[in-house]
Amino acid sequence: MYPVNSAHITEKIRGIVQRITYHNQDNGWSVLRVSPFDAQGETVTVTVHQMQVFAGATMEFSGSWTVHPKFGRQFKANEATELKPASAGALEKYLGSGLIKGVGPKTAQKIVRHFGKETLEVFEERIERLIEVPGIAEKKLTSISAAWQEHRAVRDVMLFLQSHGISTLFAVRIYKQYGDNSIVLVSENPYRLAADFYGIGFFSADKVALSIGFAPDSPLRITAAIRHSLSASREQGHCYLTQEQIAKQVNKLLEMNLTDQIALFLHEMEQDDALRVRLLVTRTDSDATQEPERCYYSKTLYYDEDYVASRLRKLTRSLEHDPARIASWLARYAEQTGVLLSEEQAVAVRSIAGCQCAILTGGPGCGKTTTTKVLVALLRAMGRSVLLAAPTGRAAQRMGEVIGMEAKTIHRLLEFQGTGFKRNEENPLQTDVLILDECSMLDISLSASLLRAVSDETAILFIGDADQLPSVGAGNVLRDMIASTVIPTHTLQTIFRQAEQSQIITFAHQINRGEAPKIDSPFKKPELWNGADCFFIDSDEATKAQLSFIARTKQHLQTVEEREKVSADPFAFDEESLATSYQGFELPEQFQHVNLQALSTAEGPAGELAVVAKKVHPWSSLYYGMTAVDVVQRLYTEWIPKYCGLNCEIQVLSPMIRGSLGTASLNKILQQAVNPGQQGKAEIMVGEKIFRVGDRVIHRRNNYDLGVFNGDIGRITAVNNEALTLQVCFFPDQREVEYQREQITELELAYAITIHKSQGSEFEVVILPVLTQHFRMLFRNLVYTGLTRARKLAVFVGTRKALAMAVHNQDTGLRQTALQELLR
Repeated sequence: MYPVNSAHITEKIRGIVQRITYHNQDNGWSVLRVSPFDAQGETVTVTVHQMQVFAGATMEFSGSWTVHPKFGRQFKANEATELKPASAGALEKYLGSGLIKGVGPKTAQKIVRHFGKETLEVFEERIERLIEVPGIAEKKLTSISAAWQEHRAVRDVMLFLQSHGISTLFAVRIYKQYGDNSIVLVSENPYRLAADFYGIGFFSADKVALSIGFAPDSPLRITAAIRHSLSASREQGHCYLTQEQIAKQVNKLLEMNLTDQIALFLHEMEQDDALRVRLLVTRTDSDATQEPERCYYSKTLYYDEDYVASRLRKLTRSLEHDPARIASWLARYAEQTGVLLSEEQAVAVRSIAGCQCAILTGGPGCGKTTTTKVLVALLRAMGRSVLLAAPTGRAAQRMGEVIGMEAKTIHRLLEFQGTGFKRNEENPLQTDVLILDECSMLDISLSASLLRAVSDETAILFIGDADQLPSVGAGNVLRDMIASTVIPTHTLQTIFRQAEQSQIITFAHQINRGEAPKIDSPFKKPELWNGADCFFIDSDEATKAQLSFIARTKQHLQTVEEREKVSADPFAFDEESLATSYQGFELPEQFQHVNLQALSTAEGPAGELAVVAKKVHPWSSLYYGMTAVDVVQRLYTEWIPKYCGLNCEIQVLSPMIRGSLGTASLNKILQQAVNPGQQGKAEIMVGEKIFRVGDRVIHRRNNYDLGVFNGDIGRITAVNNEALTLQVCFFPDQREVEYQREQITELELAYAITIHKSQGSEFEVVILPVLTQHFRMLFRNLVYTGLTRARKLAVFVGTRKALAMAVHNQDTGLRQTALQELLR
């Protein structure tokens, strides 16, 4: 009997494939029943990605044992190698399994009986001898020969790819795309894998290259590292890198000193049209250098930035309008609807109505939405057609609900088809005015696609809060447009009276001004549960020093127990007896406050931490034996549903992925709390992740084939364990999308998501963990963005020290873009 071992221990199984339980032709995902050689009479389930697999094949699988929640013990293989059939019976089954067109079980039996042990040698080296077998004529021989050559080509490609460290999953994908040319293409340039296949990055491609035999200082390797550096900088929001930055990153990637050679490689790549260069006076935190320097772009970002700047400069004409008639219309509108604009709002509406391109900005509660609603009504009264759009589905839905007309996501607006947008210069949007909300999320590439679809006659209005986090992609479009002073910008600053009553808005503006808000705790003021829209639960996690002290002290206590043989109550002693019973035991200076008697009787880790943590005040969760993780879980599962209703949407927004309060850890905890595995509930395991019916999930990257985009959130509605697919219903439009197994890797659990992923969305209730463990990501604009995602209630969980750190810590990492300069 095979044991169930740790999923992290790699093992090998050799055996004969008895049955193909399932095989997906598209992605190669296979479920096999295999008879291992070293376990006579037993069959085991093996899951593997394999382009071709046949009953009777003798295989060697490398991988690890797992336990599927529904199907039990399985061997999950990441490598599969075809071996020579172990017996005549296995060979007959192998050849007659459909492997070779024209060879069924009877023909296979004749072939094996005729050639015996030489059968495979005949197929490999002298296949024309098959004509010796009764029933095989010239025509059938030609068909068998062609089928065998095709099988051998697939087998050789899979063997080659796996021998250089490529998993079966990617080996199947590579063969599907490159076909019989796979070996040639990968051998010539392994680094093309990083560009052609999502999930294979530079580091994986580099391992393949070194395995094949590329020299560490190969020019192909160095240019690939330069490309990777530019690509990685895009993920950090940069449009370009300087030569010095590229050299530093390439040196680190390749663990070599190539500083003196980088200029030559960059020059050659420029000559080969592999990148673009712009001379720029680079910006720093405080000032600018005097001399322009060469800044290196990927071609795509270079042309996108150029295009955005050139199009915006052209959209500068004044539109025909009558200020007096507009003022009169605004007065009538106020009288009819009761919506009276402030002076700055009215000025904005009058000005925007006469501009082809403008920006409306301001913080929460300053009236951007009301201003937009009145503007749309005015434009339609003037006979102008209007289209509304936003980067995300949630933002578009909210925009449409408030303004009272349909709003689309930008991708839907531009009608994405295949590999591009249907709307472009040749097929522009048919509208007089285009209004875009949440424009802080616009990256340079999406902005270029959008502006390609805007005709010379169309007016465009950008709306957004430039103080929020910038886009996930490269660029800082809204902030750069405002800073250029070329585009008319209207900044709303007055907080309206109804907004002033919202603590979310009040605290958000304080944070944006660099003031640490004084947020009350419901542990100190229980009445906050009934009506407050923002509060702070003081909490913390254990430090390494605290955990170490607790462990040492418990060990000391156990030693005392053994020495004194206390049986009824092992901790029935006082500090004095402890000190005398265990010589050399001294409280470290930082733990002089600890009550050892209380520590000895504390219940659980949280209770122990409550004793050890210094100056725990009565409104801290530690005082009640709850760590920050405990508080987040109880807020999500008990407290918020109790006070806000069972159906309210709760979203945890964490600054980071890692750490005890990061999204990865919290998602596992919350999934187990609100959607645990149970008999009859369908679920699917992909790698280390488990997805169940009912789970809240988020899509991680734009997938134009599925029509799902980075940051889309939904709920799993169905799981098919046999086909290894699942179905997700996405909010807010209730789109049902089916995911094949290889596409499921693009999903993550979304009980907790990063604040960056929440851009453009609003949730009824937001839980915001803020602890010093997040110090690398504690920035003012991050906390500001997270807080303003809450519509009804925002709850901070953590330390006020961490919140103050974030408020006083401005993100000084300037994005390297040139749009501001190009616009001027």
